Amino acid sequence: MAEIGGLHGGAIGPGGHGTGGIRPPIGDGAPVSRPDAARPGGIASGSLVEGLVTGKDGEMYYVKIGSQTLSARSTVQLYVGQRFRAMWDSSTSPPTLRLRHADMTMLARFSGSDRNVAAAFLSRGMPVSKEMVAELRRLWMKSGGEPSHLGALAELWARGEAMTERNVDLLVWYMGLSEGQVAQIWKKIRERLRGRKFSSPKELLAVLREGDDDEAANFLAAHALAGRPAKGGLDPASLLAPAWWPVDAGDAPAMARVAFAREVHDERGVWRVSFDYEGRSLGPVHGGLTANERAMSVSIKVEEETRAERVRRSLPDLRRELSSVPLILQYLGVGTAAKGDEPEVDFYSLDMEI
Repeated sequence: MAEIGGLHGGAIGPGGHGTGGIRPPIGDGAPVSRPDAARPGGIASGSLVEGLVTGKDGEMYYVKIGSQTLSARSTVQLYVGQRFRAMWDSSTSPPTLRLRHADMTMLARFSGSDRNVAAAFLSRGMPVSKEMVAELRRLWMKSGGEPSHLGALAELWARGEAMTERNVDLLVWYMGLSEGQVAQIWKKIRERLRGRKFSSPKELLAVLREGDDDEAANFLAAHALAGRPAKGGLDPASLLAPAWWPVDAGDAPAMARVAFAREVHDERGVWRVSFDYEGRSLGPVHGGLTANERAMSVSIKVEEETRAERVRRSLPDLRRELSSVPLILQYLGVGTAAKGDEPEVDFYSLDMEI
C-alpha cells in the first residue's frame, strides 16, 4: 500500500484540534500572556493544552503537543503513553503542567489517596464523583497501592474492563513501550502470520496466541485492552491511552497511535476512530473515521497543500482497498492545516437512514 497518510491517534474530542493542541488561555481571574517564540514551544502561559506523554526521566516528562515535543514537569503523576489535558505554566523552568482551576477546585474536595485517584481521572479528561473515587481507591489499595498501577487502573475502569493484576501489569507495560519496541513486536507477529491463510479472525487469534512467545502474546492481550473505547456514560472524548498499530507492511513501519470512541445516536451505535503518525515523506498525518454498522466516512489531513495533492492522487488506491470492507463509503477526503499545528480531525457525519 502506498504511503497515503497512515494513521496515528491524538485526542478524539473537539478541543485543541487545529490549534497545535493548544486552546486559548482561559485565565482564572488572572491575566495571561500571549504566545511568544522565546517561550518553550511558543505556548502562552495559562493555555489549556492537550498532548501525549512520550517519555519520562525522573520528574521530567517529554510531551508531544501538536507537532512539538517539549519537556515539562507536572503537578500530577503522568505515564508514558498517556494523553492528557492540562494548563501550561511557563513561569517555571522547565514549564509545568497543572490541572485547570476548575479541576483544582474539584481536587481540593479530596485528600490523601483519594486525591491521587481523583487526579488520575481529571488528567484524562474524565468526570469525578465521590463514588468513582471510592471504588477505584478500594481496587487500587487491594492491588497493593503501587503508584505506577493507578493510571492503568483508571484506564481499565474507564473501559469497563476487569481490573485484575494481570490486566494492570499488561497495561503498565504496554503504555511504557517505545515506538521502536512496538515495531519490533509487530514484526515478530507478522513473521508468524506470513504465508498463512485463515478462515476466520478467531482462527487467526488462536494461531497468534499459541507458541512460547510470551512477549507477543502479552502485547496482543494489552493491545486488545487499549483498543476498547470508554464505557457507556463517559465522555467519548476522554483522553484514554491509544493503541499502537503499524502503518504499512514494511520491515520497519512507522507506528500509529489510534484512539477509539463509541457513541449512540437514535439507538444506533457510532464508532469514531482518530489516528495520526509521522510520515517519512508526508510529515505529520492525522485523520478521523466515523462508522456505524452500514457505512463509514474517512478524513485525512496533512500540513502542506503539495503533500495533500500527493495524498489525493493516491485516493483511488485507498478507495479500492476500503471497498473490501463491508461498509458503504460515504466520504473520503483530504485537507490541510497550518504547518506546526495539529491538523484538525474531521469526523464527517453519516447518513443514518442508510
